[in-house]
Amino acid sequence: MKENTPNKTPIITLEVIAQRKAEKLEEVQQAKKEMVQTIHELFAPVEQKGGVEGIMQHINTGIAVYDGVRTGIKIMQRIRGYFLKKKK
Repeated sequence: MKENTPNKTPIITLEVIAQRKAEKLEEVQQAKKEMVQTIHELFAPVEQKGGVEGIMQHINTGIAVYDGVRTGIKIMQRIRGYFLKKKK
């Protein structure tokens, strides 16, 4: 018959726990730095352009704002319609 040998678990000491904590803290700080850098890259102000390019940039921004407002209104109408139909 096979003998059941107990699984040996590694011994965890306070030093090992402190070392792992320090490593994880360093990983979290590194991830935070990367996230902050990514956010700064994504939301950096757009460079101001002159002449025709500047006008086109303003037009594109205006179209994007209009599209966002219109989409929001449509979504609100559908949500209201859903709740009004449910009451009847």
